[in-house]
Amino acid sequence: MRYLVKDNEIFSSSDTVHILEWLAEQIPGGFFIYRAHEPFEVLYVNQAILRIYGCGTKEEFKKLTGNTFRGMVHPDDFDEIQESIDNQIADKTRNNLDYVEYRIIRKDGAIRRVDDYGHLAKFPGYGDVYYVFIEDITERKIMEEEKLRAEIELEEARIRSEIENEKKRNEIKSSFLFTVSHDLRTPMNAIKGFTDLASRHMNEPELLKEYLQKVNDANLHMIVLIDDLIEMSRIDYGKVEVKTEVCNLKKLLDEILNMFKYKADKKKISVEQSFELEDETVFIDIVCFRRIMSNLISNALKFTQDGGKVKITAKQKFLSGSGYVRYEFTVADNGQGMSEEFMQHMFEAFEREEKSNDNAYGGTGLGLTITKRLLDIMGGSISVTSKKNEGSSFKIEIPLKVAREEKSDDEDKERLTASATGKYRILLVEDIEINRVLAETVLLEFGFSVDSVADGCDAVDAIREHPENYYDLVLMDIQMPVMNGYEATRAIRALNREDVKTLPIIALSANTRDEDKKKSLDSGMNYHVAKPFDVLHLVSTINDHIENR
Repeated sequence: MRYLVKDNEIFSSSDTVHILEWLAEQIPGGFFIYRAHEPFEVLYVNQAILRIYGCGTKEEFKKLTGNTFRGMVHPDDFDEIQESIDNQIADKTRNNLDYVEYRIIRKDGAIRRVDDYGHLAKFPGYGDVYYVFIEDITERKIMEEEKLRAEIELEEARIRSEIENEKKRNEIKSSFLFTVSHDLRTPMNAIKGFTDLASRHMNEPELLKEYLQKVNDANLHMIVLIDDLIEMSRIDYGKVEVKTEVCNLKKLLDEILNMFKYKADKKKISVEQSFELEDETVFIDIVCFRRIMSNLISNALKFTQDGGKVKITAKQKFLSGSGYVRYEFTVADNGQGMSEEFMQHMFEAFEREEKSNDNAYGGTGLGLTITKRLLDIMGGSISVTSKKNEGSSFKIEIPLKVAREEKSDDEDKERLTASATGKYRILLVEDIEINRVLAETVLLEFGFSVDSVADGCDAVDAIREHPENYYDLVLMDIQMPVMNGYEATRAIRALNREDVKTLPIIALSANTRDEDKKKSLDSGMNYHVAKPFDVLHLVSTINDHIENR
């Protein structure tokens, strides 16, 4: 007998039962009703439940499950999911709803997974019952597990790769430190050795001159190494930005070539140049371009035997509609060339051909690495052809914007040359005695009057204690005890007097990064000169700022 509940009374209605059964069969998925208390008797199941459990009839289902909810659930899962159901129903915020997942055992013995959405209701005449919707989610769970497994495997592979990369980074760091230590010790050893020799031959001018020249050569080599290391660090940490300015490309190339004239003449290397430039005035990062071309020309001269040939060409390839021109530059030589094996990794840091012969050629092994990375930043490219013992040809291409109507101020202005100017008084602020003595000697040699102090506080006091316009310029070190150069500059600018508003203050510091220069300017300085300084550049800079005060 079937029962229908109406007005809190249970009564029989065959038609109504048929309608409800029909509705239950339209539900997408399994639907069943069971009592909420032991033995969890099943009161109703639809045909989808029979299909999920692999049963052809309700009798087969009853035999398989004992016609109880406990029998519908895998025996290893029942206690856990029943506890979860009880806890969820006890939570009044859930409105007698629960959700669980569990395994079932089909008639054919197959184990499947289902999800279960239940609702506790009070059925007149039957008491508390659950009516439940379930769906076979076995395939979905398999896919989820496979996805999770793939994600775990991917993560494990990523971790293994990261461990391997970290291992390689550590190996690179170790190699880096070893190479840097070795390359720094080489010029340092020369400086110490020839300085000692010079001190023992002070009365032999020719021999003394030779030793001091070797000290200077070693010093220049060490400066190049340090500059390369700093440049690599700036590139690696994203501190290099392209800063274009208007420039005459031919004049810039001539300037770069003139830098190497002495070296080429010394080795009796003939340097041929060929420039085919229709548009010579362009926007370009002068510093980056000079570094790139200098690295390539320096290598060509270094690895070409005495009496060899080097050829530098520049030509304009094509003009795009955007106003950009693709320029091609080549540096070719008939020197020692490179092996195919070396060319495979020639742009990697500290890589050098035939390392056993490093001392014969010197160098840091960073030049080509820096060149490649600077070209990448500028949007350019580099290609190489080379044959052992026959020579090499490096070709670079860079897109540059043409400046047809614009003109660089530098084109019509000659560089100021350093000259003696006895009428100017300089306040030199430097805490390290040897650096202070060096700067004093240079300035005095060029005719400046110099007052020296060793700290920022002393510099402020010196300005304060002298009358206005007593000093024409201040050379300010940055890293000093008590008061650093930035603080001293701010303190000087804050003095209650007119001359400090226009007094030129130039940073003279070993801090050479762009952010260091910006900090100097932000503190109130007018310019930043890097140590070790070029004498003519320093003196010209001093003259320039004093005369334009």
